[in-house]
Amino acid sequence: MFQKSLESTKAEEWLKQLVDEWAVGIAMKTSEGKVVAGCGEMIAKKEEQGITCEINGHIEGYEDYYQNDFWTVDGTDSTIHLFRLSSDGQIHDHRGQWIDDVTIELYWRGTFEDQEQEEHITAKWVTKNQFEIKETNYSKGKLLLTTDYVFKRKQLGE
Repeated sequence: MFQKSLESTKAEEWLKQLVDEWAVGIAMKTSEGKVVAGCGEMIAKKEEQGITCEINGHIEGYEDYYQNDFWTVDGTDSTIHLFRLSSDGQIHDHRGQWIDDVTIELYWRGTFEDQEQEEHITAKWVTKNQFEIKETNYSKGKLLLTTDYVFKRKQLGE
C-alpha cells in the first residue's frame, strides 16, 4: 500500500511540472520511411483531478491538428492515464506506469475505422524545462507511424 501511495505522489508531481506554456518540435516518420517535421505549442493547466493540455500542431504536408489531453493518476493502483481527444474525434485512454525515475510508458489498444490499432507512448523528462514524447502507432501489429515530440518550456527561468 505504501508503495502505491508513493508511486501516485511521484506521478502527480511529474504531472504538475507540465503546467505552463510549451513550444513543441515534431518529427514524424511513416512506415515507408518518409520523415516530415513540424512545430506547435501546448498550454497545460491544472484541473481538480489532473492536468489538461491543449496542443496545436503544424506538420508540413498535413492539415493542422488540435489535440486535447487529460493526464491523471488512479490513486488506487497508481496507473497513469492519458485521455486523448484528437482533431479527428478519436478518444483514447492510454494507461501506463513508471519504468524509471523520469520515464512513463503508456499503451492503448482499440479499433479505428474498423481496424485493430495500438499506440505506445513513452514520456520522459530531460530537464525541468524539457520533456519528450515518443508515440508509435501500429495497425494489425504492423508499424504505421512514429512521432517524436520535444517540448520546451516557453518561459525559461520564470
